[in-house]
Amino acid sequence: MTLNQILEKKYLSVRAYNVCGNNNLYNLNLIVDYYSKNSSFKNLRNCGDGTNEELIEFSKNHLLETSETTDKKESQISFAELTSKLTRKQREVINSFIFINTSSLSIRSQNAVKSHLQNNLKIKNFSRKILDANLDVNNMKNVGKKSVPEIEMYIAIVKDFFNEISKIDDDRQLTILRNQFLIQKTFGIKQIPNEILVSESIYKLTNFFLEKNAFFDSKETLILKKSLDVYENTEEITLEKIAELIDLSRERVRQLRRNCLEQFSTNFNFLKNFNDDLYSNYGIEENSSFIFVDDELKKRINKVNETVFSKSFLTYILYIYRSDDYSLIGNIEDVLQTNYFNHRNRHNWNSFYLVEKQISKSFSFESLLDDISSRYEERITETYTFNFKSYLSKFLTYDQIERLDEIMPIAEKIIFNELNIIIDLDDNISFQRNTSKLAYEYAYEALEQLGKPSKVKDIVFAVKQLHPNYETDEPKIRVSMKRKHGFVPVGRKSIFGLKKWENELENFKGGTIRTISKEFLLEFNEPQHQKEIAKYVKQFRPKTNAKSIYNNLYVDESRTFVFFENYFIGLTSKEYPDKFNILSKTAPSTKRTWEESLDDLKQFISENERLPFSSGCPEEEEKLYRWFNVQKGKVKKNKLNEHQANIIQSVVDKFEDSIGKRRTNNDERYVMLKMFVQEYLRLPNASIKDEQNLYAFHYKERKKYEAGELDENDKQKLIEVALLLQKLKI
Repeated sequence: MTLNQILEKKYLSVRAYNVCGNNNLYNLNLIVDYYSKNSSFKNLRNCGDGTNEELIEFSKNHLLETSETTDKKESQISFAELTSKLTRKQREVINSFIFINTSSLSIRSQNAVKSHLQNNLKIKNFSRKILDANLDVNNMKNVGKKSVPEIEMYIAIVKDFFNEISKIDDDRQLTILRNQFLIQKTFGIKQIPNEILVSESIYKLTNFFLEKNAFFDSKETLILKKSLDVYENTEEITLEKIAELIDLSRERVRQLRRNCLEQFSTNFNFLKNFNDDLYSNYGIEENSSFIFVDDELKKRINKVNETVFSKSFLTYILYIYRSDDYSLIGNIEDVLQTNYFNHRNRHNWNSFYLVEKQISKSFSFESLLDDISSRYEERITETYTFNFKSYLSKFLTYDQIERLDEIMPIAEKIIFNELNIIIDLDDNISFQRNTSKLAYEYAYEALEQLGKPSKVKDIVFAVKQLHPNYETDEPKIRVSMKRKHGFVPVGRKSIFGLKKWENELENFKGGTIRTISKEFLLEFNEPQHQKEIAKYVKQFRPKTNAKSIYNNLYVDESRTFVFFENYFIGLTSKEYPDKFNILSKTAPSTKRTWEESLDDLKQFISENERLPFSSGCPEEEEKLYRWFNVQKGKVKKNKLNEHQANIIQSVVDKFEDSIGKRRTNNDERYVMLKMFVQEYLRLPNASIKDEQNLYAFHYKERKKYEAGELDENDKQKLIEVALLLQKLKI
């Protein structure tokens, strides 16, 4: 008589039932046997005086009945013979029972039992080495006195369970007994719905265990449900929102999610105790070398089990169930987590795939996808092609060329699903040109159309005239017109021309008055008079004059120029004859007027439509930033006259909010970052000099995002960059 049957017949109270269940006394024989050996139940966990008396009376009433049955059994039964007559279902149930009970033993007892059975916990071996051997536990190797009672009770439990199962022929009843024992013993769940007790479905059982917080505690389960791709069409919730729901910090939520992912395989391994018929239920060929859960299979599985699991989670559960035969291809964090930022040094997986273990051992699908992804991350200016079979041979882990024929169709399916790449009819894989027309190419075309140096707003207008459907604006065009792309600035008024025009157009030269003057002075070994410099510069900047050029060079803070008596000018990088006398004070020491600094600020704002930055920019911009900040301080201390204070305050009102934070934020830098991603299909690299400032900006923004310190505007722009990168890689 099982413990449940005893309760149904009301032979015991619920309290006594719970005490017996919690102490592994699962049937009448075990209860009576425990009483026979101990004469009391007081040593059982949670057993009070009233429950002890109830169990003693119950045992006395059934003592004669069980002893007669036991004597009869022991005189007639050969366990080895009985084992040979068991059905497959009976063996499965008993094997599961032995495995779970062995795992429940103390480590010392568990090691002793496994050593005695040589790690073979199947019923056939158990019968031969323990049940039919009349094993004296005291004589077992490495078993101390404290372990003897525990192992004796363990053997008695298995023996009684063996006897009970051997009498049951009904598969449905066997499933109920097996499920009830496994679930109660492993998770301590008392109330189990009948549909779960009779179920062999790994998906229906998984859904039940998640609802009961069996695999993880309630907080961990909520984190998994809300932050992982477990259910279909689940609204994405950030770690911050989850942290608010369960009253934990964001970092603690992240740690718990990571820990749960690490325990996934171990916790879900419990599903191997069941026997889901994958072919009959879902049409899955269990001997197939490759299994992929597509949309159709997902619908079929969810419909049969009345679940709403995602494709990724369905595949993962299937992998756990068949992990003895299949390997899981795909990264668990990529597939189950929502990741705004891709890993830069490997492929970012979209799905899971199951590949037969012998194939996965001989071929690295991960390295294949990493290689293809890295090729597409590079700029491909010309399409090139490989023979697919020859290309795959690079990723064989052993020299098993003969396996390529069975690897090819699997690799082809994975590549198509992950990267949308199709192998052509000649069995070739093509790496298509991935460079689309970039922003600077539109600007270049527009300038060619205009035929003369033009302001940014005129270039943007020309671009829109030529390409009405192309969305752009002045910041995007401005940051794209770099010298390396064939552009040259003309002065400092947001006017640009083409480098090639210096050879094609008469009297055209890009750059500023300073760069043109420097170019002229490099040609001579002696300083040149301001009139000679002006004569050269005016070919390209006809509206300037000698005095203006001299003053422009004189206030240059880069220490490029050196000034001599009688208005001669040279370069600090050159050595000149002693006959030229250097002025006692050169340009950097000349103090600028307030109005001159204000004019520079106005010109900067006019050209850039923002205030200067404090770092990661040219030195002149940093100095302008410092001057403006000093003026703001003087306004607060009433150290400027009314006219000056009104000018500074008007700039503050236009570009800063009430707490002094720039309204423009990092808009232009984000434009530059998006332009970079579109051009190079990757993020900036810290090891490349020209990319270091943009890399530092992106790095700081990511750190602020992870710390929850980024405002909504910049957070949205950072996510847009990440999504753009993902889209371009696809």
